[in-house]
Amino acid sequence: MDFTKDIIRQRKRSGEDYASHSVSKESNDFNFSVSSIKPDLTLLKAAYDLLSSKEKYDFEVQFGRIVDLFSIVPDWKLFKAMLKFYVPTYGAFVFPQFELVLTIDEYHQFLRCSPTVDSHTFTPTQQHMQLTSVIVQEMLQRICGFSFDFTQPLLKTDTYGFNWDVAFTTMGNSLANMRSSERIRFVALGVYGMVIFPIYVKSIAPMVVALFDQLLSTSAFNPTPTVVAETLRSMQVIWAKRKGRFLGCIELFTAWAHDHLIGPRFETLLSVPIKNRKVEDWHQIFLSASISDVRFVLSSWSATHYLHPPERHHFIPLLGIRGGISYSVELARRQFGEAQGVPYLNNGLPPPFDYASTMKIVDKISEAHELWVKCRMLPIWKENGTRPEYEQWRSIWIKNLSLPLKVINTKESTIIDLTTKLEFSHSQRAHLREKYDGLALKHELLKRGKELSDQQMMELNKDLATNKQVCVEQKRSLKFAKEQKRRLLQVKADLKAKEEENKELVEKMARQQKLEEEVARWKNAYNNLLSDYSALQKELQAMKQSKQGGEENTS
Repeated sequence: MDFTKDIIRQRKRSGEDYASHSVSKESNDFNFSVSSIKPDLTLLKAAYDLLSSKEKYDFEVQFGRIVDLFSIVPDWKLFKAMLKFYVPTYGAFVFPQFELVLTIDEYHQFLRCSPTVDSHTFTPTQQHMQLTSVIVQEMLQRICGFSFDFTQPLLKTDTYGFNWDVAFTTMGNSLANMRSSERIRFVALGVYGMVIFPIYVKSIAPMVVALFDQLLSTSAFNPTPTVVAETLRSMQVIWAKRKGRFLGCIELFTAWAHDHLIGPRFETLLSVPIKNRKVEDWHQIFLSASISDVRFVLSSWSATHYLHPPERHHFIPLLGIRGGISYSVELARRQFGEAQGVPYLNNGLPPPFDYASTMKIVDKISEAHELWVKCRMLPIWKENGTRPEYEQWRSIWIKNLSLPLKVINTKESTIIDLTTKLEFSHSQRAHLREKYDGLALKHELLKRGKELSDQQMMELNKDLATNKQVCVEQKRSLKFAKEQKRRLLQVKADLKAKEEENKELVEKMARQQKLEEEVARWKNAYNNLLSDYSALQKELQAMKQSKQGGEENTS
């Protein structure tokens, strides 16, 4: 599956349209329709409870305190209210008296994962942009040790999403058959795919599996920039379209927002059951909230340095699992305990980009990675408050922003919804009319070309019959060739057997010839001995005769 096609498909499902990321034309309609559909975490929590105490400790050491997200109740109405004050061109929530920026350093405090400096971040490769079912299965095999036969039925046929719940149920709601490290990774993959990056509702997106695989194969991997990138990208899409499903981690966002909002009115509203809170209540409090109602520095903040772009740069392009977005801390000085000054972002942040665009995307990814490597950790000087030039700049800047300075009540909200739906129905009607005209023209063309189509069909049938006959002949030829091949192989085998027999016969004849030569040698030796024996007998007989002659003479 092409990674870019999967991104486009996911956009249509969640109502995203990245062509609308150009937010120079700010709308005055601040009535957002945000889907709060989230994956069911019942089985995931049960799987974590099955881990032993040592495995839970190893889980925290390797992946941080991400299981704390289970205990956070998502505050969707707070998210909708804050989204009304979001300014995408600066990446900040701008309220009448103050502003807040969602920063990497703060999210890192909540995740408690690897360091934010001298660490690796997610960098998409060519393989990640062309994910296939085989690649996803290979990643799952490295992560959890799953075989291809086990993971094949668990992958969605259209998106290759991994169904974690079905995998856990298939194993009998038990992780006993897995090794300890694989059990830990399996649960962590579920947290990443269904809590931190809930791209799909009923499965884990293949891009998340790719990120998790890179996390395990890279030392000192820092997922926080990727988490922030996906959060900011999803907020920009919803802000531009005024609707959609939030694809970031709503639990992290809720924890971050609750930690900053400490005023009496905020505390009173937070004490109300979450189902009884209203977007209008949050909106009204934000309009009248002052600096004293906000805790700029997190309660758990313990860092002495904060992440800053490289020299001569005022923003960092972050790489998410579906695309990139620019990030800046120019309006977040007070959140690091410093004095807020005038930001250097005169024209705002550059627009985000996604991996579905093919124009120079590799160059953008390479540039983003190089800038991240050059980022600096600057010390915090503890200069609380603001600088005089900032107050003057802000008073002018906020007048040029389109902010929801009026609370939209339920009746007005309903009217806006009905108006939006009416406009949408008109556009749909025009679209259907165009579609009908196109179909009518197509029908007329088909009617006129029917005779030509029939003639072409007859020709195609003839060609089909001819091709069929050719195929039959080719089959026969192939069958004959196979039979000839079989015979040749049989002849080759017979020849090889004969060759072995001849080899044995030659060896036997060689041994027989050697034996005959040995017999001849011994025969010659025997004849020589007989000759010597005959000569000795003759000599002995001569000596006897000579001795007898001597004795006769003596007598």
